[in-house]
Amino acid sequence: MNNFELELQRTKKLVEQRLKRFFATEKTTTKRIAPFLSELLGRVEEFTLRGSSKRLRACLVYIGYQAVRSRPPRALDDVAAAIELIHSHLLIHDDIIDDDEWRRGGMTVHAYFEKYRRQKFAREETKRFGIAQAILAGDISCSLAGLIIAGSQLLPVQKVMALERINRILLETDYGQALDVFQGAKESIRIEEALLMYRYKTAKYSFEAPLQLGASIAGATPAQLSVLSRYSIAAGQAFQIQDDILGVFGTRKQIGKPVDSDIREGKKTVLFIEALKRLPAGERTWLRNHYGKSHIPASQVWAIRHLFEKSGARDYCQKKSKYYLTLANRAVQSSRQISAKSAILLLQLSNYLATRSS
Repeated sequence: MNNFELELQRTKKLVEQRLKRFFATEKTTTKRIAPFLSELLGRVEEFTLRGSSKRLRACLVYIGYQAVRSRPPRALDDVAAAIELIHSHLLIHDDIIDDDEWRRGGMTVHAYFEKYRRQKFAREETKRFGIAQAILAGDISCSLAGLIIAGSQLLPVQKVMALERINRILLETDYGQALDVFQGAKESIRIEEALLMYRYKTAKYSFEAPLQLGASIAGATPAQLSVLSRYSIAAGQAFQIQDDILGVFGTRKQIGKPVDSDIREGKKTVLFIEALKRLPAGERTWLRNHYGKSHIPASQVWAIRHLFEKSGARDYCQKKSKYYLTLANRAVQSSRQISAKSAILLLQLSNYLATRSS
């Protein structure tokens, strides 16, 4: 186990302990208002603390701080916990948009509350109830992120900086989500359009924001933030392309949801776009006609996987992911702006991303 994996393990334990304490405190408030609110908050807690989450974004907060200073303060635990609450907020709403029923090996929040209404009230329109409660659960998670930072031991100027950065994360990720929905409605998109969406929907909030958040609290210079940004955007692109591959060729155990969901939802991934470019006319037409059909049989899902493989699109995506990781590594290898410890951790993170299976 290398230093990055040890740091990830340490972060997971630290942040989950902090989140449990925070949820326990907040539950005392909801119990005084109404029993159902405790159930709703409990669902946010359960979703946030599901064991399959690796706490990568929280870990990057600490690595970002250590890029500038050593020995992160205890108050940084609150910032790392806030990033995980923001992550829950975004995932809960993303699952509503994609109409997914599984995430992190369990039910999505809207699917849970659909089942909840059927069991409690035995009435129709359970889907609307589930979506409404999930929207609110996501909003609650976002509000909790702001509260945990506001109540932290950070200096006032650091709190303002952290809250401003979190709002920037939310805004930029919403831009990326809007692009995803818009591009999904188009007949076809170019790879450059998909990569722009990846930059805003994934790379910025999963890599750039937590790294820069930790570094900013440590008093980073513009030059240090620039290094972290160059690493982040490239690593984030590689992460999302690898996610596209896992979403088609992985297993349910690896990704925590059905492996045919991207195919059935018709996700305009780089994998799909590149396959269309490479396939002959007849197979290209067949792929267009069957990709994105929610009720296609398993045999056709396997046929689509075969076309991704046969066309060379999977191989292209693997090479593209490696290319972006090479760019990410160059950003930190050639820099004297960030600490040697942080640079090593980021290089080890790149290797982790290159070989990850979940």
